[in-house]
Amino acid sequence: MSSPRRLRILLVEDDAIFAAVTAEVMRERALVRWTPTAEAALAAAGEKEWDLIITDIELPGMSGLELVMKIKASQPHVATLILTGHRSFDNAVEAIRVGADDFLTKPVDRATLIEKIDELAALSARRRASSSATILAVGAHPDDIEVGCGGTLLSHIAQNHSVSALVITGGEVGGVPADHAREAARAAELMGVRLFHINVGDANVGELDATTNEIRRVVEELTPDTLYTHSIHDFNQDHRSVHEASVAAAPSVPRVFCYQSASSTVEFQPSRFVAVDEYMDRKLAVVRAYTSNVRQRRYLDADLLRATSRYWSRYGQTRFVEPFEVVRETPAIVSPEWSDDEAEITGPTSSPTSNGVAWDQRAPIESPVND
Repeated sequence: MSSPRRLRILLVEDDAIFAAVTAEVMRERALVRWTPTAEAALAAAGEKEWDLIITDIELPGMSGLELVMKIKASQPHVATLILTGHRSFDNAVEAIRVGADDFLTKPVDRATLIEKIDELAALSARRRASSSATILAVGAHPDDIEVGCGGTLLSHIAQNHSVSALVITGGEVGGVPADHAREAARAAELMGVRLFHINVGDANVGELDATTNEIRRVVEELTPDTLYTHSIHDFNQDHRSVHEASVAAAPSVPRVFCYQSASSTVEFQPSRFVAVDEYMDRKLAVVRAYTSNVRQRRYLDADLLRATSRYWSRYGQTRFVEPFEVVRETPAIVSPEWSDDEAEITGPTSSPTSNGVAWDQRAPIESPVND
C-alpha cells in the first residue's frame, strides 16, 4: 500500500531559529519550504500547489497580513495560518479581517500545531475538490456591474471561474439603447464574461414579477454558486427593484453579495472587502468601453473610481478594494472556490437586510469561492 502524500507547507518567518524548530515539528507529515520575507513567499506561492501557508505578522518589508490578503486574492483555496509572538486581540481581529483561516500565538506546543496543520490542510483539500465556480453578476443598467464589482469579476476569471453578467435594461434614460448594447458587449468581451442583456426597459424594471422571472430564468440555466447584485440601500429605484428581484429569484444560490453603486446611500454597510489591486487598471479599461457614458457620467471618472476603491481599503492591507454587503453566505453541498475567505473582512455585529436575511457587519473574497 502506498503511503499518503506528504503535505506541502510554505513557512514565512524571519526568525531563523523559530523557523527551524517549527519546520522540524512539521517534517513528520509535510515537506516544508521556509522563506524569511513575504516578498519571497509570494514568488514561491506561485511555484507549486501548497496545502498550507503559515506566516508571522511582523516581517521585514511586506507584513504577514498583507501577504495573506494577496494570497487570498490569487489562490483563495489555500488555507493560511498566522503565528505571532504578540498576544493581542487587535492582531487576531486583523488576521480574520484579511482572510486568514486561523491565528495562533507563539509559543505553540507541538500537539496543537500538528492538529491545526491537519485541520487546515483538510480545509484546503475540500476547497480544491471543486476547482470551478459559477458566478453571476446582475445589474439594472449597462455599466452598473463593471463599476460595482468589475475588479472582483476579473479576479474570478483569473481563477478560471465561469463568469456571466446579466444586464436588465438598455439604459434608455440618458442615452441611446443601441449604443449601450454595443458598449456592454464590448465590456463583456474585454472582461471575458458571458453577457445576458434582456432589455426589460427602464420603465418596467419596477414590475417585480417580470424582472424576477427574467433573473430566475438565467439563474436556472447557470445554477451559479455566487450572485452579485445591487444593494437595497440605493437612491435609484431600478437598483432597489433589481436587488429585490435578484434575491427572490435566487433562493438556492448559496452566496449572494451586494455591490456599491454611485447612488448607494450612507446605509450601505459592507462586510466583505475584496482586494483588487492587480485588477484595478483593467477594470478602468473595461469601464472606458462605455464611451457614450464616460463623456457625461461623473461617476465613471477614473480618479473617482480609484478614490472610492482606495477609501474602502482602510479595512484591508491593500491599496484598492471592492466592498460588498452580504445577503447570504452558506456553504454549497459542493462548494465553490472561495468560501468564508472571498476575502475578506468580517466582524462581530449583525443586522437584518430588507428581506429579513441576517448579514455580518464588518465581517469576511476574493477574493473571489470553495470550502
